[in-house]
Amino acid sequence: MQPFYIKSQRLAGFLMMRGFVLHSMKMDINSRRNIFLFTKSDELLEAIETYKQIKQTKEDATNGKSGTIRT
Repeated sequence: MQPFYIKSQRLAGFLMMRGFVLHSMKMDINSRRNIFLFTKSDELLEAIETYKQIKQTKEDATNGKSGTIRT
């Protein structure tokens, strides 16, 4: 298993909703943020790219104005 660490809770949720298994979660002592551990795979990387495209599309739709939906 090759680990893949993610610091975004929203991205971790997005991945879990698509069936990726969360193996563990811990707190980063420096930033006090959660770190989510998944198994690195081509499918995982593709799902992350999909997430980024959705996020960018939402940002483009609001034209950078305040009140954007955070993802």
